Amino acid sequence: MAYRIQCLSCDKETWATNIIDLIENNTDGMFESHGGKLKCGSSGAQGYIRVESKLQEEKETYIRFIKAVVRIRTDGATYYPYIFLNSSTKGGDVDHLHFNYYKDTRAQPGGKLKHGHGPGGAPVFGKPEFSKLLDRLRECGFLGPGN
Repeated sequence: MAYRIQCLSCDKETWATNIIDLIENNTDGMFESHGGKLKCGSSGAQGYIRVESKLQEEKETYIRFIKAVVRIRTDGATYYPYIFLNSSTKGGDVDHLHFNYYKDTRAQPGGKLKHGHGPGGAPVFGKPEFSKLLDRLRECGFLGPGN
């Protein structure tokens, strides 16, 4: 799945070819190779991804603006949970989180990059991963000290 990153300060857009490209090459590196705030490929300014999803409720659409992405390192060699930090408005602050994962088995014969919620449900976090997630959410300003 490709991602279209739009810039908050110029009319240009940047494309990430997949979730790994988005995390590793299209963020400000706040978390080194594990993501950060999205950035414009031209100006380096803050970027966002506008996403619309149809809800089960008739005529309802969930619109969100992805502002940052944080990948959480796990002990597994192929399973990677990550979180999109979203805003309800294009220029607004992060006000909600969207938990996801990807599984990268491309190094194996017949392997592929799978992104989503899969048949196993939402991402699973062990205590160390969840603790790291909380640390990173504090670093992003989503959680204040002591929250």
